[in-house]
Amino acid sequence: MTGDLGDGEADRVHAAAASYRSDLGDRDREVTDLLGTVPEPRRKLVTNHHVFGYLADRFNYRVIGAVIPGGTTLASPSAADLRDLTTTIRDNRVPAVFADSSQPSRLADVLASEAGLTVKVIPLFSESLTGPDGEAANYID
Repeated sequence: MTGDLGDGEADRVHAAAASYRSDLGDRDREVTDLLGTVPEPRRKLVTNHHVFGYLADRFNYRVIGAVIPGGTTLASPSAADLRDLTTTIRDNRVPAVFADSSQPSRLADVLASEAGLTVKVIPLFSESLTGPDGEAANYID
């Protein structure tokens, strides 16, 4: 079923799609191997909101806290929420907070600072891309 594509064009589209699927498979194996190196007792995530639950489920991690409570980025954490999360970070020796790059990380930065530990805030590109010269110029990157 090539529609309006000529045979040569259809072959190029199919080859490009196969190449892309292969690249996605390579990235999946790379991430699986990398995340698999973390010992199971340390597979705990703190994020800026619950968008990374799918990642935790897929790679056998547990989301132990989120800076923004609930499933919406419109919610605001209370002072008690942030204090409780700071305690969670400290008690679990969490080395990083993963923040969606499309959301402001100000609260995650403050939380990391308040924890009194060396906690990095690491942006992940889950809902956005960067410009052509950035870290996430396309989905594969």
